Amino acid sequence: MRYGHQSATANSSEGPFAHDFLAELIADDIPLQGGVDDNVFSGRFLEQAEELWAAAIGADSARFLVGGSTQGNIAALASVTAPDVEICIDRTSHRSAHAGLVVSGALPRWILPTIHPDFGIPVGVDADSVDLAGSYALFITSPAYVGTITDIAALAHLCHQQNSVLIVDQAWGAHLDFLDGRGAHSQGADVVTTSVHKALTGYSQTAVTSLKGKRVLPSTLSHGVDLTATTSPSATLLASIDATRVALLRDGGRRLELLTEAVNDAREALSRISGVVALNEALLGCAVDPLKLTIFVPETGTTGSAIAAELWDKGIGVEAADADTVVMTATVADTPEDLREVVAAVSAVVDANRSTPRAAAPAATWRVQPDVVMTPREAYFAHRRRMPLAEAVGEVSAEQFCPYPPGVPLLAPGELVTQEVVEAIDVAGRSTRMAYCSDPSARTIEVVAEETVR
Repeated sequence: MRYGHQSATANSSEGPFAHDFLAELIADDIPLQGGVDDNVFSGRFLEQAEELWAAAIGADSARFLVGGSTQGNIAALASVTAPDVEICIDRTSHRSAHAGLVVSGALPRWILPTIHPDFGIPVGVDADSVDLAGSYALFITSPAYVGTITDIAALAHLCHQQNSVLIVDQAWGAHLDFLDGRGAHSQGADVVTTSVHKALTGYSQTAVTSLKGKRVLPSTLSHGVDLTATTSPSATLLASIDATRVALLRDGGRRLELLTEAVNDAREALSRISGVVALNEALLGCAVDPLKLTIFVPETGTTGSAIAAELWDKGIGVEAADADTVVMTATVADTPEDLREVVAAVSAVVDANRSTPRAAAPAATWRVQPDVVMTPREAYFAHRRRMPLAEAVGEVSAEQFCPYPPGVPLLAPGELVTQEVVEAIDVAGRSTRMAYCSDPSARTIEVVAEETVR
């Protein structure tokens, strides 16, 4: 008898069911409960690993996640906020933050980031632009998908002056926690969620949400994590988080230092390609993720989307692209030689597609100014009717329209459909997948049938 998982059968000499093609896939299917630990967790293996992670990054407590930073963001919002409680939230936040608003019932007051006037990308949320009056918490995404980093210390100071909670979605910046003074907790954030599977070595789906300070109780955050977690987590995934910590501490920062230098070299080399601008701190006027490579390409005459498609064909994974930019991420698995190969590939692709320089066409993703007329929760659970998107101006959306990547919604439940948003959805849908809407073609929309305008 086995506890609902089949790893032991992978090595069976008796030829278990479908052994010929399942053996390699299920060899590491090890459950936490009834596998690594017993049914009552008397070994405390996960609890000890979480304590060690918290100590490594300077947090007071941590919870391991197998639902990605998506789970962490939902858990944080469900823990810290409540129905009709107002929260200030960065509009460049991932769709999971919107899901957290639906689960919690909180009312968002959207905060717009500063947009760089030349490059059209967010360069962080300025503390001087944030009005926390009446808001219980502030939710910020940093690093942004394009690699720009907000001044978390300034926002933490603002929040704590007013006894508000600062929540940071640091999904793309797990490595920052292992660089002295760069992580969100070290700059004063209360709750931080970070993905271990992006630039680090965790299995896909692995993430950590952590807590520092006394503004949120560990038990409160744990309730949110448990609410959103599977009761059958994979010990293999969880162990990869712990192993990542061990590897990084054993390395003593040497790998991250090597990669940071290699990324800086790659930026300089990319900027020597005619028409390509590799974005860095000097150009943007803000801190930048040391492992992110974001290039700005209008002067090449081609588009970021076209460059990305050809890079994928060459086996180079691109995180995101739009008309003006291509976003790439170095990971601890990469080497300086890998980055030199990326530079050579970008150079070849740009030269093959070079055309007359064109005007920049900034993505609408970073510029949406939503008109919230219902809480996301109210709209999500409201009665719905379907209609053509082009005819829905003035209606209240009951669903998300989310270009993916980067996973930041153009339209979300509870927001008024405007002509600007309809046009933005149309433009974005030509170059990327429009995700999480009920009609994959994005031609129709579900709107609130019996709206209750706040």
